[in-house]
Amino acid sequence: MDLNELQRDALGEIFNIGVGRAASSLSQIVNDTVLLSAPEVMLVHREDAAKVLLGSEFRQFSTVSQHFSGAFDAEAMLVFPESNALEIVRLMVGPHMSVEELSECEQEAMCEVGNIILNACMSALADLFHLALNGTLPVHRFGDTESLSFLSGGDSQMVLVLQVDMTISQQRVQGHILFLLSVASMQSLLDCLDTYLREQQGLF
Repeated sequence: MDLNELQRDALGEIFNIGVGRAASSLSQIVNDTVLLSAPEVMLVHREDAAKVLLGSEFRQFSTVSQHFSGAFDAEAMLVFPESNALEIVRLMVGPHMSVEELSECEQEAMCEVGNIILNACMSALADLFHLALNGTLPVHRFGDTESLSFLSGGDSQMVLVLQVDMTISQQRVQGHILFLLSVASMQSLLDCLDTYLREQQGLF
């Protein structure tokens, strides 16, 4: 299973709407301009998703996950290098906190960031595909490139990977948004996407 060029471009445009909404919301929270780049989209098998993260120079990650269900089921994850996650938290809560205090705030702050970005992406899909998706509360956890435990378990076999760059106060942070789906759920997503593309091309 793979994405053709039309599907990849369309998903990129749809998710770009989502990250644009998320950037606007995050800008209000940090009282500064937050920029999120247009996402690069790829579809990989779950075992290959780890290689995408392993290509990073970082080895410790801060992740936020939410489960979405409806027309298709997906485990959505926002993944940032741990050191950059702490910097995001610092920008959110102010520059005067110690590293220890930042660590204590990290879970709540990253859950808020993840909730905004992941829901914005899924809402963009739901709005344009005219379907309902329900999400759980966000869960924060740590992962490393030795175990990458956040990619294991469940029946998800495909991973839709979005690479995004976040810029806050002229500081650039690279992250990934992962959508873990079963083959059946991925096919349902592609069916919705193909229907949307036909509608856009005036074939209905």
